[in-house]
Amino acid sequence: EALQGEEEFNEQHSQRVFRIMASDYAASTLLPKLLKHVNRIAPNVTIDIMTPSDVTFHDVEAGKIDMAINRFDELPQSFHQKTIWRDSFSCLLSADNAVVSKFNLNTYLSAKHVWVSKTGFGVGVGMDPKDVQKLGWVDNELSKFGKKRDISVFTRHYHMAMWLAKEQGLIATLPTKAAELYADNPDTVTMEPPFDIPPIALKMAWSPLLHHDAGHVWLRRLIVDVGAE
Repeated sequence: EALQGEEEFNEQHSQRVFRIMASDYAASTLLPKLLKHVNRIAPNVTIDIMTPSDVTFHDVEAGKIDMAINRFDELPQSFHQKTIWRDSFSCLLSADNAVVSKFNLNTYLSAKHVWVSKTGFGVGVGMDPKDVQKLGWVDNELSKFGKKRDISVFTRHYHMAMWLAKEQGLIATLPTKAAELYADNPDTVTMEPPFDIPPIALKMAWSPLLHHDAGHVWLRRLIVDVGAE
C-alpha cells in the first residue's frame, strides 16, 4: 500500500495494459465476453492474453502477470484466488455419429475419443495414453470402475476438440460451457456423460503485490461480474 499509494483508476481514460494468463478453456468461454465489456467501458485499456506455457508461478507472484485464469490443481499459499464459476461436463458428438441413437457407457467406450486439457503453468509435456494418472478428470473417473476410453487424438485446444467431434466422428468430453459454444450448430449434439464426473472450478489467481491496486481491483470485479452473467 505504501508503494502503490492511493492513485485512483478511471477506466474510461486509462491506457493501462493488463496481462492475463488464460487457459484455452477460459479463453474460449470467458474472455470473449470480458473483452466485449472492456471495449465498451474502457476503450483505451489493452489486454495482453498469454497462455499457461508463457508464464511461471514466479511471474504471477512478482506481479509481472496481472491475472491467471485456469483450473488449478494447487496454488502457492501466498496467492489470492477467487472462483469465477463451476462447470459440469458434457459430451459433444457429430449429429450423425452412430452412437447418438443409443448413447450409454458401452457405446461411449466403444467409440473413438479426443482428449483435451491443459492446466497449471509452464511448458506442457507429451501425453501417454497408458498413464491414467496424468489424463485428468474424465479418465480418472473411468479408471475407478476399471474402464478406459479409446483416445485417438490429444489436444490442448478446445476448438480443435470440438471441430474433431463435429468433422471426424470423435467424442469430445469437455466442460459444458465449452460444449455450449456449439449449441446452435445443427451438425452437433450435446449429451450428458454416461457416468458421473465431478464438476470443475474456473478460478482467477493474482499476486498479493497487486491486491490493493485500484486498476486491478476494477479488473477483478469486472471478471466476477462477467462470470456471474
